[in-house]
Amino acid sequence: MIKYLLCCFCLLVFTGNIIAQEDTTIKKENAALDTAAILQDLMSLLDSANEPTSYALVSVGISNRLFSLHNQQLNAKQATTSTLVYSPSIGYFHKSGFSLSAGANLVNDKKDGFGATQYSITPAFDLLGNKNWRFGVAYSRYFVSDKYSVYASPIQHDLYIYTSYKKHWLEPGIAIGYSAGRFTEINKFTIQLTGNTFIDTGTYKLRSFSMFTSVSHDFEWDHVFGKADGLSFTPTLQLNFAADSTHGISHTLAQNLPRIKRRFAKLNGKNSFAAQSVGLNLEFNYSVGNFTILPQLYLDYYLPALVTADEKRFTQTFTLAVGYSF
Repeated sequence: MIKYLLCCFCLLVFTGNIIAQEDTTIKKENAALDTAAILQDLMSLLDSANEPTSYALVSVGISNRLFSLHNQQLNAKQATTSTLVYSPSIGYFHKSGFSLSAGANLVNDKKDGFGATQYSITPAFDLLGNKNWRFGVAYSRYFVSDKYSVYASPIQHDLYIYTSYKKHWLEPGIAIGYSAGRFTEINKFTIQLTGNTFIDTGTYKLRSFSMFTSVSHDFEWDHVFGKADGLSFTPTLQLNFAADSTHGISHTLAQNLPRIKRRFAKLNGKNSFAAQSVGLNLEFNYSVGNFTILPQLYLDYYLPALVTADEKRFTQTFTLAVGYSF
């Protein structure tokens, strides 16, 4: 039964990391508790042997945002999309806790039509079977199919480590993350006197370090509608900290042009390590037979007083994923 329930972890690991290029400052990242760890107690209810097994899994997720692997808070900083994001995936999980997964992100772009904008591969390790502690580490490598697309991710490397102590009714947790990559932004400039239009392409490097603390509790029920199903509900309250920097590498037009210079100055800069937001994650997991259904809602409130015109202080992200293990 463990192989049926652990597929929820894959549903999150396989979702890629498509980020809108217009928001290049990463201020919030990473969920403190991994889904695989949260499901350990539910496994005990449904599997009397309670021993990890090896399995393969295919899944597909759908979301209202361009979303990331672990980064619910990073997701909250992105603008909502005019189209849904689909994330098919496949992977293998070994009973030792090691796993390797791969996935893609699909969107229906008005310009290019329906297709993949990004691919990902994720080796990971999760501590299984420990009664006191949850622990996991994952590295994700993202491959963008079109770096000029507005759906291209600025992150190509994402390292994530989490741990929590699960003996208390309220489970305390902490996680850290490091994300790095580069992105390309295209801007059009029109000279009103002549009507001539010029296109500037700017390339930027991005670095982000994040840490947050959380408290959560797992509510679990077995045999909800039959002998082979189970349900869990996990609310998680978290405080998110982050520090990040953006550095311009090159422009195709002269950087001393006034408009390019203003854009260059806006994107370049550093944000010192500080509290960024308060988040509430509501996660349901229902497993029956080989299938698992995972609806999830994340609510985020941005703390810093200064909010630009293209940022929202309160955001919501929903995800619905379905997986089949064998």
